Amino acid sequence: MDNPSVAMIAPATENCTVLRRPNAELRTREHLTVGEVERLIEIAASNRQGQRDGLMVLLAFRHGLRAAEVCDLRWEQIDFATATLHVRRIKHGTPATHPLTGR
Repeated sequence: MDNPSVAMIAPATENCTVLRRPNAELRTREHLTVGEVERLIEIAASNRQGQRDGLMVLLAFRHGLRAAEVCDLRWEQIDFATATLHVRRIKHGTPATHPLTGR
């Protein structure tokens, strides 16, 4: 079965590596500014579950939470009497208690 559109390629003898430029060359900073976060909250709040989504962005920004940590939050982790939030960290992080203040 000779197919003229198919060519045989010899197997690679060494592993190929992809060279990626360092982040410092791609962008000058690794974080969002307060103004950018406020705009992100406004955009997130414009959909059907906007109040929830805006709150998730705000919590992640104010408390330095990863996306998985925000999604893992449960009502039992909030103490309304003392206005604190208990955060279970992932990736071998240390669990902590955060004060809930402001908005």
